[in-house]
Amino acid sequence: MLKDRVITSIVLLLIIITGLFILPENGFVVIILLMFLVAIQELLKIYKFSIYYQISILAIISLLFFLIYFIHIDLNLIINILGITSWCFIIPIILIKQPQHFSKLVIIILSMAIFIPAFYSFIAIYTLFGAKQLLSIMAIAWISDIGAYFVGKKFGQHKIALNISPGKSVEGAVAGLILVGFYLFILKYFNLVVYLDSYSAVFKFTLTLTTVGIIGDLFESWLKRVAKVKDSGTILPGHGGVLDRIDSLIAIITIAFIMIRGFV
Repeated sequence: MLKDRVITSIVLLLIIITGLFILPENGFVVIILLMFLVAIQELLKIYKFSIYYQISILAIISLLFFLIYFIHIDLNLIINILGITSWCFIIPIILIKQPQHFSKLVIIILSMAIFIPAFYSFIAIYTLFGAKQLLSIMAIAWISDIGAYFVGKKFGQHKIALNISPGKSVEGAVAGLILVGFYLFILKYFNLVVYLDSYSAVFKFTLTLTTVGIIGDLFESWLKRVAKVKDSGTILPGHGGVLDRIDSLIAIITIAFIMIRGFV
């Protein structure tokens, strides 16, 4: 399992690096678009949407993605409000209340509420700040996940949310937080990124993004628990589905964009 997980992670990283630094901008956008569409399809499938509805919903969301990319309208305010409302209010409330059922309409609304701001944030950060800056933010999710996975697996005793995800521990979360803090400190010390203008920003980004990453991870876990499935899919050996792999990333990239643009 661990071998498959590592190999898959390396392949995914190579795909991301190729999209960011080798392919033209349109190539990178296509990679993100496909990644999101597969994740959304996995979510629709585990909630037993018919093929007809899956295709229809994916077509509508694809159209929205294309409009966001090709029609250059400043959607910052809308994306900021939608992102904050989703990740700082609605989703934490869902995790606290732990509803035992999601209607198909709710799944559609949630899909749009989390994936559209994430797609916009990916494109905006890439366009405004470049591939290196975007990669540095994406790495926050990976570093946090790595720390939480290995430390939690070996030393995790105190569970964050036993009813939602028994494998996630306080020890793992703290390890992820420390690793992200060290990583962002290094970025700031060598002035490698534009969004860390002070060491207080390092603290703010570390705490906020690590926390929202955990929320994203727990939210996807609850979606799977309600749907009574272990993984969102089987396309990624060692990881499950695409949604399993990007659950924290879509939360982190959205809130990171909001913080960088100075909304919070």
